[in-house]
Amino acid sequence: MEQDQFITLLNKHLQGTLSVEENLQFQQLLQSDVKNQELFDYLSLKSAPASKSENEEATFQSVLSRIGIADASESDHDMENIDPFYETISSINYPNTLESKRWYQKNYAIAAIVVPILVILSFWIFHSQSQLVPEQHYTSKKGEKRIINLPDGTTVWLNGGSTLYLENRFGKTDRRVRLEGEGFFSVAHDRAHPFIVKFKDSEVKVLGTRFNIRAYPDEEQTETSLVEGAIEMKVNSKVKPFPLKPGDKIALLSQGAMHIEQVEISHIQHSTLVIQEGEDLPSETMWMQNKLSFNADPLSLVASKISKWYDVTIQIDNPALEQIVFSGNMEGFSLDQILAMLQQANPSLQIKKQNKTITIH
Repeated sequence: MEQDQFITLLNKHLQGTLSVEENLQFQQLLQSDVKNQELFDYLSLKSAPASKSENEEATFQSVLSRIGIADASESDHDMENIDPFYETISSINYPNTLESKRWYQKNYAIAAIVVPILVILSFWIFHSQSQLVPEQHYTSKKGEKRIINLPDGTTVWLNGGSTLYLENRFGKTDRRVRLEGEGFFSVAHDRAHPFIVKFKDSEVKVLGTRFNIRAYPDEEQTETSLVEGAIEMKVNSKVKPFPLKPGDKIALLSQGAMHIEQVEISHIQHSTLVIQEGEDLPSETMWMQNKLSFNADPLSLVASKISKWYDVTIQIDNPALEQIVFSGNMEGFSLDQILAMLQQANPSLQIKKQNKTITIH
């Protein structure tokens, strides 16, 4: 974990034991995360150490002030709220003797090392706990659709069996969300806070636009369809980001559990959205009008769409059938009617329904 690595290198920096390679890594981590920089500045690590000729008490107070501990000259009211560690130190009287000075110098040196380390540990614990704060999320059950108005004015439509997660710091530096399932986004324009959608191995960055993403965990392919505006889709560091213009569609063939670093250009399909005759939206977004739409979809995708639309389980016994394609728009049809239409379109299919489980072979 980068945070653990930074804490380790920061501790070595305090002790002056960083190697050349470690110092380079330390500087990279310092610049890559604003929290690391804040901690570095918080401890005033860039300032030079006090000279030996300075008054020892003033030097010690300076160290304490750098780590945010109140000065001993503060009012009694403020003293009630200061760190117990400081109360222990400030309550000791140091006689002006050589032995006392040596004791003071020795313990000052220890405190100068130990106190910053304690602060670093406290910062790390706080940072770790902040990561455990549950993300705000919105969920739509299978068979339902949900409209969500986000704090920034963005509207999101969630298709059945989908979840949208909002990052804890949403809206502070940017607007990051994570999608599992399918959602249509109408993003409020805010140039200072880009809107970023993370899904599976990809992310989409926008300023203000309307687009659809389908990225269900149980489907191998993800689809990003741009209706209005401009977005940029990023897959990984090996593949250049894809700028999309209105009417563009990017399909990423995840190929099961393939890791992001294995994604190649051959696994990405760039096509154009098609609006069928009599419709005003491409098939990829017609679910928002409560229409179940197929556009040369393979049976595997058709089955997935139907299962989420009607909250049923569909099994395809013969893998060879998964590549049979279907097209059509259906509105207000019952599950039995949909299954009958599939069998009518391809009489070779045998469909059996038992409760909420459907088998195709």
